[in-house]
Amino acid sequence: MDDSHDVVGQDGGRFRFPDWRPSRLSRGGAILAAFTLVVGLTAGYAAGQLRPGNRAAAPPPRPRTAASSVTPPVAISPVAISPALTQNATGCSAQVGRNLLQLGVPVTNQSATAVTLGWIDVTTPLGGLRIISQQWGPCGALPTSQEMVGNKLAAGDTIWLTATFKVLVKCPGPLPVQFSVGYDADGSDASASLPGFSDLSQVPYTGCPPN
Repeated sequence: MDDSHDVVGQDGGRFRFPDWRPSRLSRGGAILAAFTLVVGLTAGYAAGQLRPGNRAAAPPPRPRTAASSVTPPVAISPVAISPALTQNATGCSAQVGRNLLQLGVPVTNQSATAVTLGWIDVTTPLGGLRIISQQWGPCGALPTSQEMVGNKLAAGDTIWLTATFKVLVKCPGPLPVQFSVGYDADGSDASASLPGFSDLSQVPYTGCPPN
């Protein structure tokens, strides 16, 4: 028996102090009280955060993107306008004298109305030829100095355009020749570039072997 809590009285008897150690029941009550206090403090803090003055500012609503109703642009291909005058057949050639060469191309009016023929431009990109004259007529005709402007060409008709050159080289075989024609169609000026000759390798010429 533990006598640490006993005190000897004046009459020689022993006096025992009451035992103050907490019982299991009182210890459980203390734990429950502490838990209740913590829950209460937590609830109070949460309530304080939800007050109007303490509420955090909500992020602004994300703007809604309206569905686009704009139709994307459509690429429009340019309309190719065909010239009224075309060259749709093989040209002609004729050698005149020793070093003169005539070259002609057929010019056809493919439009639905008549056109008025105008200026003529003949070019030799690689040189080797010098133009002497040009005329509306077939190969073999004598060179003339007649006025080229003012000739009418009805719809669907074909006329020959011939140019006479002096050949400046021994053989003109590799040389190209190109033609351009100006004309008036329904009061509007226009022009047409004709293929002419890509080279003169198929044109007979004295002293030059055919290719």
